[in-house]
Amino acid sequence: MTAEVGAGAGGAEATCGTAGRHTDEAGEGAVRTVARRLLPLLFVLYVVNFLDRANIGVAALAMNTELHLSATAYGTAAGIFFLGYVLFHIPAAVALGRFGARRWLSGVVIAWGLCSATTAFVTEAHSLYAARFLLGLAEAGFFPGVVAYLAAWFPSRQRTRALAVFLLAIPLSTAIGLPASGLLVEHSGFLGLSGWRSMFLIEAAPAVVLGIAALRLLPDTPRQATWLTAAQRDALEAQLAQDAPPPSAGRAAPGRAALGRATPFAVVHAGACFALYSLHFFLPQALGVLFPGAGTSGVSALAALPSVAAALAMLGWSRYSDRAGPRTGASLIAVPLAIATLAAVLAALSDLPVLTLAALVVTVAGSVAAGPAFWSRCTGVLAGRHAATGIAGVNAVGSLASFAGPSLTGHLTDATGGYRAVYVVLAGALAVSSAVALRLPAVPAASPAPHPPAPVPRRRPG
Repeated sequence: MTAEVGAGAGGAEATCGTAGRHTDEAGEGAVRTVARRLLPLLFVLYVVNFLDRANIGVAALAMNTELHLSATAYGTAAGIFFLGYVLFHIPAAVALGRFGARRWLSGVVIAWGLCSATTAFVTEAHSLYAARFLLGLAEAGFFPGVVAYLAAWFPSRQRTRALAVFLLAIPLSTAIGLPASGLLVEHSGFLGLSGWRSMFLIEAAPAVVLGIAALRLLPDTPRQATWLTAAQRDALEAQLAQDAPPPSAGRAAPGRAALGRATPFAVVHAGACFALYSLHFFLPQALGVLFPGAGTSGVSALAALPSVAAALAMLGWSRYSDRAGPRTGASLIAVPLAIATLAAVLAALSDLPVLTLAALVVTVAGSVAAGPAFWSRCTGVLAGRHAATGIAGVNAVGSLASFAGPSLTGHLTDATGGYRAVYVVLAGALAVSSAVALRLPAVPAASPAPHPPAPVPRRRPG
């Protein structure tokens, strides 16, 4: 009888082991399918999103003269985008939960395409301010919504790489978009419009088309994904359930404890955004001063170099971050930000145009490379019922810094006649981010995976 019971238990263990392997295989297959189905569209959407936000940097090479804009006025116009962005940030995140990703993100994409197109018809500084403010309102729901959306589809151990693929759109949109925008500014005038006006119209059109496509291609949850098998849906949902925070963490949001967890993330994000958007909006003009004979197309091509380096740095660092795991030290975020800080100091000290350009390349690359690890840790710490709102709050603080960066850069440029003081301020902002990153809260330990009870073998009578 004892032998029979032991044999039955051994058979049960074998059955459970086989079932576990099948579940793991289904889960891995589900993640691959999700990545193949969702990431390409989200990536392209973010390429268009960031291009419509940042192409004003190239337009400024001709637009500032035509509209008689000072560096201060241009910096205000570039940065005021983020005032609209932050005002509608948290309401947009709430709307995402209410209406679902499919309808809400589709509407956001179409709206920002239409708002971006209106920039082609501005006539002076104040109308440019209004167009940029409206564009910020329209884009506010996209980034935090997608970050929360990815957290609902990718388990934590695959999330950093998924975020890296999505965030790779930032440097690639700049690397591809800046040279393309430069060519449009120089050569695309039509219907009596100047080149920079035509550029805004042409580059706004893809958003409207993609917004319509997103309405059909983005399911709200894994349960609604008809392209997953039933086994894949079950396995993926089980993996995502393991990432859920402990019940005590969920009950604390959105109270004081949740605010305490979100605050250091907001500070780190603010410093990085301050530096990055100052450079995004002013880099073409700064390089125009360093290389005065390059022309609009040449300057736009040079301005794309930091983004090429940033794309490579982001991919390489995110691969390392995934191997290290989401609960490793915050040095995954602090180290690239520290490197960016040192590079910004070098840019401020350099008298050589090529060395200054190289330093700016490293500044951008280091700042961008920290992004996937930062957002993976942020979504892990703030996970729970109010995740989208918490992420939106962090991004809202970053948006305020993104407004302050270009605005202060414009003032400093007008006051000093150059960019050295700007680079010093950027180094200070990045240094604060790097220091605070070392004190970021750790991701809560995941709940242990539930195991089905082993069947109890029946004892034979006698």
